[in-house]
Amino acid sequence: MNKILPIMLAAIALTAGLWFARQQNTTTQMEISGFAFPSPKQLADIELIDQNSQPFNEDLFKDKWTFIYVGYTFCPDACPMTLTILDQLYKKLADGDQLRDDVAMMLVSIDPHRDTPERLNSYVAHFNDSFVGATGEPAKLKSFANQVSAIYSVPDDKSDPNYLVDHSSSIILIDPNAAVHAIFTPPQQAEDLAKDFAVIRDRHS
Repeated sequence: MNKILPIMLAAIALTAGLWFARQQNTTTQMEISGFAFPSPKQLADIELIDQNSQPFNEDLFKDKWTFIYVGYTFCPDACPMTLTILDQLYKKLADGDQLRDDVAMMLVSIDPHRDTPERLNSYVAHFNDSFVGATGEPAKLKSFANQVSAIYSVPDDKSDPNYLVDHSSSIILIDPNAAVHAIFTPPQQAEDLAKDFAVIRDRHS
């Protein structure tokens, strides 16, 4: 059941994203491993805290492309696997001269009960010391997750220190206007993501 639920959540997240795209007319006709929005969804009223205990709001997304994964540091499989893929993507973009100074990789933890800024700092640095980590109050996290079409469920009973948090596994791309530009659905591969990003970036410029 623990393995089935994340798949179900991912499917729900994909359906929700596609519904939103249809409300905006239709998804763009791009051959990518996910979908891009014809009218990117502007982020607003973001109130998170980064891994250095500094406020993180939507303005900090501006003027760069940000790949976001919504998860948590105690995640046993999907999160470390996806952050490894993001590290591979980061290096591929550097090799292909797409990295520049305007690409960021970010983990947003939806488990603030355990994921303090200090823990996030060491966790994201384990994968790449340029990665950003962020978390926040439960209500603020829920608002952020809703805006990026991420779904998760934190258990009410946290007496077990190793409790699991079910969550969707999409990678969200925020554009330089601080808007949700694309969502990459699993399974994800760094090479495919790099190609998809090149297409998106060319069309955006």
